[in-house]
Amino acid sequence: MRSLRLALVLLCAAVASAFVLAPSSAFAQPVNCCLLPENGGGTADLPPNCPIGYNGLGVIDQGFPAGSSLLVVARLHSFTGVVAAPGGLLSGETQQWQGTLDLTLTGTGIFSSYARFLQLPVIGETHSAPRVPFAAVQSFNTLLFTMQGQLLGDVDFDLFRVTAGNGFGMPSPGQTTLTTSSGAWLVDSYLDITYRVDLIGRSPGTFGGYSGSSTNVLEHFTMCHEEATPTTRSTWGAMKVRYR
Repeated sequence: MRSLRLALVLLCAAVASAFVLAPSSAFAQPVNCCLLPENGGGTADLPPNCPIGYNGLGVIDQGFPAGSSLLVVARLHSFTGVVAAPGGLLSGETQQWQGTLDLTLTGTGIFSSYARFLQLPVIGETHSAPRVPFAAVQSFNTLLFTMQGQLLGDVDFDLFRVTAGNGFGMPSPGQTTLTTSSGAWLVDSYLDITYRVDLIGRSPGTFGGYSGSSTNVLEHFTMCHEEATPTTRSTWGAMKVRYR
């Protein structure tokens, strides 16, 4: 499991970028991928509402036969209905929101022929530490406090629910840096999310008779983060073979 997590960390933002942005091209200069508008208070509103969203790799590995799993390319984006208020675990600000969680599932082992794209509506809350308004560079801790969403009436699953965040007992710290640029703000952000996927397969079907709860860490779930490195779709194929 440790080696699997290490591989996920090393490939996380790069592979997600390859799926989300282009099938076979590298994502160069990820730190400059998004400009957030000035909110009139010498900073930008959170969570960062960049079109690219947060991207990373996860795995669903419980409740299946040995050697079989679902590898997940995850993208969290399109934050709406944001309500910000002072306070939170970091003594700065809380942000409650709705968002969209895209999941590209790729099977291994007995599920090696399975591939599917899912889109879950999620409800979440993030917390951010205090920052200095009008400072040219604002770097501060952030965390995912809660996030949850599930599929209803799905063809493959009677239950498919994603839960994450400190508020559910799953630490999910991170950091955000805003850098001023021509009256707007460059964003560089990541979260190390502990998440749980609860699923029950629908019968008859690919996952009929299987159920389980997988808890793992999605390390460096990134948005425009400077550690992202170029890759191609073939990298994901090599990883799938390794952990088949």
